[in-house]
Amino acid sequence: LRFLMNPVEFLPSESDPEVVGALVCERTRLEGEAGRQRAVGTGQFETIPAQLALLSIGYKGVALPGLEETFDKQKGTIDNDHGRIINGTSENDLARSYCSGWIKRGPTGIIGTNIPDAKDTVSAILTDLEAGLLKSDRNSNGSATECRSCGREGLDAILKERSTHVVNWEAYRKIENVEKDPSRLRHEGQPREKITNVQDMLSSLQ
Repeated sequence: LRFLMNPVEFLPSESDPEVVGALVCERTRLEGEAGRQRAVGTGQFETIPAQLALLSIGYKGVALPGLEETFDKQKGTIDNDHGRIINGTSENDLARSYCSGWIKRGPTGIIGTNIPDAKDTVSAILTDLEAGLLKSDRNSNGSATECRSCGREGLDAILKERSTHVVNWEAYRKIENVEKDPSRLRHEGQPREKITNVQDMLSSLQ
C-alpha cells in the first residue's frame, strides 16, 4: 500500500505500447485541521512500474439546477456552515435549507462518519428552530407549494398536489415480504432477492 500518492498518468509498456507499463503519481501531503484535512499536491512525482491497473471510480458531487451559486465545483460540495446552505435565499428557493453527508463535506470517512455529520446538521436545524428562524411561510392563498417550511403537514400536502405515489412504512414491509418470498431466492441462505425496478416494486403492492 502506498499512501499520499495521487495517480496522474499511465505510461505504456516499452515492449508493447498497447498495454500499461507504469503509473506516474504525484506525492501529496495532508493540510487542514484534524477531521477536515485534504490531500494537496507537492509537485514531486514518482513512476511506479505496473502491468495491471484496476480503476476504482470515486465520488464527486455535482450541482443540481438552482445550486450553482452555492456550490464548490472544486470540492464537489455545497457551501455550508454546519449543514446550513450558504447563500440560500427565498429567490433561489434555498432559504433555511440544509445538507448532510458527502455533499456537505466531500467523500470522506466511513459509514460511522455520517452519524456525527448528521448530528451536526440536525443540531443546526434545532438551533434555528428554537431561534424562530423556521417559521411557516405559507402564503395567503394557503398553497402547499408556497409553504417551504411547514414540516410534515407541508410535505404531505405537496406530495398530494403532485399526485406522488408515496410508499409508507406499511407498504415498504409488503415489498420486503415479497423480496423474502422463498420462490424468489436463488440459493439456500439468501436473505432476499431485491426488486430493482421501481414499477415492479409498486406492482407488488397491488
